[in-house]
Amino acid sequence: MTKPPTANLWFRVAAPFLLFIVAGTVALLFLLNAAYQRHSSTEFAALAHANADFIRDAHIPPTDRFADYLTRVLGVEVRFQRLAAADNRHEAVTVTIQPGVELTLIRERPMLRALLLRPATLGALTVFWSLSLALAWAVVVPYLKTQRLAMLGQMATSLAHEIQNPVAAIQLHAQLAGNATILGEAATIESLVNQWMFLARPEPPQKTAVALDALLADAVRALTPMADHARVRIEFAGGGGATVEADARRLGQVFLNLIVNAIQAMPTGGTLTINARDRRIIFADTGSGFSATALAHCPAMFYSEKEGGMGIGLAVVNEIVKAHGGSLALANQPTGGAEVTIQL
Repeated sequence: MTKPPTANLWFRVAAPFLLFIVAGTVALLFLLNAAYQRHSSTEFAALAHANADFIRDAHIPPTDRFADYLTRVLGVEVRFQRLAAADNRHEAVTVTIQPGVELTLIRERPMLRALLLRPATLGALTVFWSLSLALAWAVVVPYLKTQRLAMLGQMATSLAHEIQNPVAAIQLHAQLAGNATILGEAATIESLVNQWMFLARPEPPQKTAVALDALLADAVRALTPMADHARVRIEFAGGGGATVEADARRLGQVFLNLIVNAIQAMPTGGTLTINARDRRIIFADTGSGFSATALAHCPAMFYSEKEGGMGIGLAVVNEIVKAHGGSLALANQPTGGAEVTIQL
């Protein structure tokens, strides 16, 4: 069975990261062990020198009985003679007490298990693992989200291309049959497809001289059947023929989105007023308006209070307007209803 793309993505990212964690842990233990061995050997040598000085200053005879006593006290083997050679499991330090008399301390070399039980080792490993998790959260998680969005974009692009041809055929036959309802619904589907295409390929706008009144009139004309079906009256007041440098297709998508949103916000009918003055366009409806939560979150991507809503309409509008150097403002009218203002 073929693994889903997300599973393969997780494996491709998680496997190197886990390898990094394991390799880093091993390397850290190696460095800590080397430092621990050096520190332990230094302390062991200091212990041998301290006992040799004590025996020398106290004039204690180097007998086997005293060697046994020191063995019990120090917890290491004590001899008053030089060790010929220590094996790999043992460490020996020899210090001269006086000519012909030498003190030798012998112990087992520190084991890795003793290193792992040290608080300093556990603390260092905890810090390393915590930093690794923070790195994963700061780098890996956003990367995974980006890759998933990229896959979503590819899927959306493919789906949009598959939908465009049937929608064009529906629009053609609806025009021939004079069916305004089907034509309006087809326009809605086309608007959704264009939104997904924009999300999948957010290219810079291709600007030309655009007459705002004409572009708004086209959007109103395209959605009038939908508005009539919803018993919504659209009142459009032109702005005196203002012309802006803009991408006509994408700016037209902005107007379509806002008109569709307004129509859907008035399920029992109402009025949508579009007022264009120079480069400022205001869309005001007589619906229930924005909730306080919506005003706080919109136009964030994937946030919607509409049942079944995807939360991309206003987000797409905001991105397109920003790409044109403009701004989007959301508010509620004093008399009720939502008000969306675009300043280009």
